[in-house]
Amino acid sequence: MNRMIRMVLMMLAAVVFLRVESGAATLNHGGALSGVMTANVYFDVNIGDPAKLRTRLQLIETTYTQLVAAGFSPRVVIGVRGMASNFFTRDADYVPEADLPLKKEIAAKVEKLRTMGFAVEQCRIAAELQQIEVADFLPQVQLVDNGYVSMIGYQAQGYAYVPMD
Repeated sequence: MNRMIRMVLMMLAAVVFLRVESGAATLNHGGALSGVMTANVYFDVNIGDPAKLRTRLQLIETTYTQLVAAGFSPRVVIGVRGMASNFFTRDADYVPEADLPLKKEIAAKVEKLRTMGFAVEQCRIAAELQQIEVADFLPQVQLVDNGYVSMIGYQAQGYAYVPMD
């Protein structure tokens, strides 16, 4: 009898595991992706609150993962401007000391997103307004002269525009 109970429990565990593992494939996006052939996205990131910024970057990764699960090979650009610019820099400068742990988490997330193939573009105008030296940005970040021009260009190429505050 013990053997039978163990076998049933193992089968139930396997079913639960398979359901959890395949959960992404069963996501419901309604009709949003019906007839969609490509999924290219421009995320406009400009929030200066580090906790919210970290959350937004996680949402970007989750969105990408769900698009992949839906069968797409999305191209993603994260456009950085405004107060968010301060958190895409190398050293302890540009943010209050209390925000340094979150800044390190954000830098780690940027590194991960770049290894996943994301482009991360920093608006040079925003950098100047925040008085950030160009050389101080993370190496994964590419500077563009004008983030608005980039937004316009990517939208003209068919990228979906997603504001992130």
